[in-house]
Amino acid sequence: MKILSWNARGLGNPNAFRHLRLLVSQQSPHVLFLMETRLNNNSLSRFRQSLNFSHGLEVPRLGLSGGLMLLWKDDIDVKLNNIGSCFFDCYMTSNAGQQFHFSAFYGSPTVQNRSDSWTLLRRLADVAPLQPWLVIGDFNEILSNQNKSGGTLRSESQMNAFRSALDYCHLSDPPFQGDCYTWAKKRTAVNTLKERLDWCFVNDAWNLAFNQPKVTHLDYFNSDHRAISVVLSNASISHNHQRHSRFRFEKLWLSDPESKDIISNSWLNDQVTDPICGVLNNLESCARSLQSWHIKKYGRMKHNITAAQKRVDTLNNSPSRLTK
Repeated sequence: MKILSWNARGLGNPNAFRHLRLLVSQQSPHVLFLMETRLNNNSLSRFRQSLNFSHGLEVPRLGLSGGLMLLWKDDIDVKLNNIGSCFFDCYMTSNAGQQFHFSAFYGSPTVQNRSDSWTLLRRLADVAPLQPWLVIGDFNEILSNQNKSGGTLRSESQMNAFRSALDYCHLSDPPFQGDCYTWAKKRTAVNTLKERLDWCFVNDAWNLAFNQPKVTHLDYFNSDHRAISVVLSNASISHNHQRHSRFRFEKLWLSDPESKDIISNSWLNDQVTDPICGVLNNLESCARSLQSWHIKKYGRMKHNITAAQKRVDTLNNSPSRLTK
């Protein structure tokens, strides 16, 4: 099953619609989520028929901006939970029988309203907290300044609000293929501003039930946003599957000389042509290597500490100790 998400930046002219048809013909998605359609009401039927989708939902534009559309094939079952100006929320069953909570999400493009987006995301998480959940869309925010190239640095408090919302929802981003950035301002300019604003997230319940989806950053198709492709695996989850989580540096490593060698070796990869992508790839490689080395050398310290504390509590509360 394949899901596509794309901020089209307007679909009211023939040229934009031709690029949309090209995207759909190349990717053959089962589910298509479109943002910033800038279409009036009652546009759904024309798009659904022209793009060969059996079902759909639409949110008309507000003024000259906004507008959402969700289209899906006949072999996908969708039960709508809620709908709003910036989201679709539903239960979805794939053509392979996978059942999960699905949210198509559009974060506020204005910073002053971004907190409302994170409040909405938390409320969507509370709809079915124990169900596998996949969220996709243009969140209009980055997780760190590593997710941008050019321009001024993003405020740490602004990014932390996004990270806090994801932590509350137990959401993490699977690995992706393609370019590091999904949005570009004036793409033809020499020093253009680029950011990763479009994301796919899955929650902990998803990682326990299914394999990680395959996420790919596609072309722009005449928009300033890349389309995002998410392919769901039909296979059951493997027993050695590990959840992808955000990296945290351990202070313990500073006192171990082996960590220096691991970090140095991780920065020897210079096979990519884009220097920014090279830096990001090396950072990810370094994080994976350090985490793997930590588990092999030190074990799962938090788990071991918790287990030791339980054993101490058991001994302290044993009948032989209480009678002394």
